[in-house]
Amino acid sequence: MVGTKRQMSQDSVDACVPPTQRPRRSSITRASTGEGEDGNDTNRNINYQLVQRIQHYDQSSSNAPIFNGPIYGNVNNHSTSQNLTLDGLQYLCQHAALGAMHESDERYPPPLCHPGTRDIVINSAVGWYLKKDGRKKIMWIHGPLGYGKTAVAGTVKEKLDGMDLSFEKPVGATFFFWRSSPERNSPTRFIITLAYQLSQSIPEVRPHVEAVIKSKPGVVKMTLELQLAKLIVEPFKSIDNPATIPNRLVIIDGVDECINSDRESQVQKKYAEDQEVVQRQVLDLIRLLHSHQLPLSFLILSRPEAWIKRHLDLPRFRDVVEPLDLYKVGDHMNDVQRFIRAELSRIAESFGLDGVDEEWPEEKALVRSSEGHMVYAATVIRHIDDPYGDPRQLLQDIVRDAPTPTPEISSSASFSSLYGLYGQIMRSCPARNRTHVMEVLAELTLVLEIDFPDHVNAHEEALGLLDRLGGRGPGCGVRALRPLHAVLWVGEGHEDVGSQGLFIHSSLREFLGNALLSREFAVDVSKAQERLLSNMLDCMTSVTVDSVGDELDDVAVFALENWCYLWEAGNSTFLTSKRTYLDIIGKIFTLDITSCILATYRIVDYRHLGRDDSPLYPLMVGSKLFFISGGELDGCKESLSMANRANSHAQHSIEDAFTLLLTSTTLVPSFPNPVIAIMGIDCGRFLERVTTGANWKEYQTIQVLARPALEGTDLFGQVVMRLIEFEHNDNEVFALLARIYEVMMNEQNPILESKNEFICDWIDFTKPHFDSDSESDSESLTSDTDDDQD
Repeated sequence: MVGTKRQMSQDSVDACVPPTQRPRRSSITRASTGEGEDGNDTNRNINYQLVQRIQHYDQSSSNAPIFNGPIYGNVNNHSTSQNLTLDGLQYLCQHAALGAMHESDERYPPPLCHPGTRDIVINSAVGWYLKKDGRKKIMWIHGPLGYGKTAVAGTVKEKLDGMDLSFEKPVGATFFFWRSSPERNSPTRFIITLAYQLSQSIPEVRPHVEAVIKSKPGVVKMTLELQLAKLIVEPFKSIDNPATIPNRLVIIDGVDECINSDRESQVQKKYAEDQEVVQRQVLDLIRLLHSHQLPLSFLILSRPEAWIKRHLDLPRFRDVVEPLDLYKVGDHMNDVQRFIRAELSRIAESFGLDGVDEEWPEEKALVRSSEGHMVYAATVIRHIDDPYGDPRQLLQDIVRDAPTPTPEISSSASFSSLYGLYGQIMRSCPARNRTHVMEVLAELTLVLEIDFPDHVNAHEEALGLLDRLGGRGPGCGVRALRPLHAVLWVGEGHEDVGSQGLFIHSSLREFLGNALLSREFAVDVSKAQERLLSNMLDCMTSVTVDSVGDELDDVAVFALENWCYLWEAGNSTFLTSKRTYLDIIGKIFTLDITSCILATYRIVDYRHLGRDDSPLYPLMVGSKLFFISGGELDGCKESLSMANRANSHAQHSIEDAFTLLLTSTTLVPSFPNPVIAIMGIDCGRFLERVTTGANWKEYQTIQVLARPALEGTDLFGQVVMRLIEFEHNDNEVFALLARIYEVMMNEQNPILESKNEFICDWIDFTKPHFDSDSESDSESLTSDTDDDQD
């Protein structure tokens, strides 16, 4: 509602501008995901010139260099010398999560507490920081979802910045985790981002950080512990007189929002385990940084998750952490009352109602219903602040129809009133449109599991694409959601909000995803996956060998980029139904999979992909069993027969695609190098599976790989390097590498003379083993001859 008359108070905890579309993400999560922990972090723009969203990967184990943004798998991108011409801080900036900083465009305007609310906890945090002696240097503020922790963090920052202290920039760095952002929902850029900000806020540190960057630019891809040592600890200890540096505060909000979301781990259903491990890792990094006795204090804010509480109660934390329970501090009911009074006055004035400063009849009842949850009050305010409705009547309806909590809702933590409110808002949608509304909401819950074409930014564009894919009329998805403006960033003034940022508060996702809470409003995600996959396969029938080089429409691009992952997800859900499986598997035989593979490489947006993010990844790693599902298919001859046929069809199609790529004189050179790297990873994974078979030497791709065209040098180099990566625990892969080398030596393939660094590395790796084996074979042959003479 920026620039409009009916705008919530600028300082209110939930009065924020909604988010514009973030750049595309490629991560997958099977879990219910949400926005900023107080429903305020979804309301920011992002600076496209500075922030490139890159898929999270495990820095400690990946061989992928990160230079100047995009990750190209294991491609050696020799741009280091170019980067060294940059200022060291600029180089660090390119790898920092700028959206996680308090002042970032992504979070603008930052969430703040409504004036006069949460004063006790804010003053406690500020007083703790300013106290000079005898204090613990880590404070942990914890509280339930919806109690304004993110707003507290922002208000503490603003209050300290506004104080007249003897030094500038008392808050040295901030990091706001957020589960819906690939650059903010993992610790990958955590240390880099802190180091970047500390270098700016503490001038004495900057030259030492820059010296590290210039001497070791690869530190940005090292382990987080090494980054901490090199980019923060050593620069601080290199200062001539560190005792003169004033103590700075580092604010880390939403540790529970750090979920380590990466596509591969979600496929393996390790979500819950991953998030606990990575959240403990963040806490350990903070404790490690604290142990070096630097002039830094740390303010941590999070929900009181059981594993976080247990970890902070360990002896090594207990003596240095000052806990503060937000739930037990302050008068939450009074805070909500103050906020509601200000907002109702604003609404009365903007609608031209009488008695702007008079209390509304339902005001006290609304405060009671909120149970102290600011998010409840803010949701009601948005609901009644409808330019096409009567705010007084809408508030009367909410208070009058407030449901009596059911046992299921009553037992769901302290959010019973909010879940009841969500049910009321859902029932306010016209009954004739409810089925359509639920269908669109179910598709929206999948936005972190699917990739939209790069230029599809705003949610209206994304919903329009889903409309076309599903055969709905133009604008149907947008119109279906407009009555839900209290819980979604939709309607006038929100046209540019991205599909990932539509949910104002993460609790709505939890409500819709839990049938015990939402009952008739529970979304059927499995049905949505089935519907999308079926429509995608229908769309892909238009991709043929003649259309591979043509520009595809958005729907076809959308289908090619997502069908593999939806099929993989369905193997444990909707595809376990025999009837559904047979309906969908039949569509596989109508596809020209070879052409679909080539077309996918044509349209893949490599700028936002990590090494494991090829759209074809599930197909390549599971090509022999990809179409075999579980559940009701076990023992069903018809289903197994169809699955085997589909797997055979896919296997031959993959072979044909890579054979064409390796032998074509014009095809591969037309692809960008990062895409060739992705091809190499895919082909390497496919061959790793192939070599487990008995007659792997007879595969067409392997025969062609040993006799590649000179124009296929770059792809050949990428493939053999992937195979070397896999070789350390796979004897079959080593045999394949040796076989390729043997054939190329015998036929004197000119690629062996190539200066391609990957091929040189492969020769250096393979030749000693090959020569050794050849000598052994020669000695054996001589010995056998001597024995015969004897």
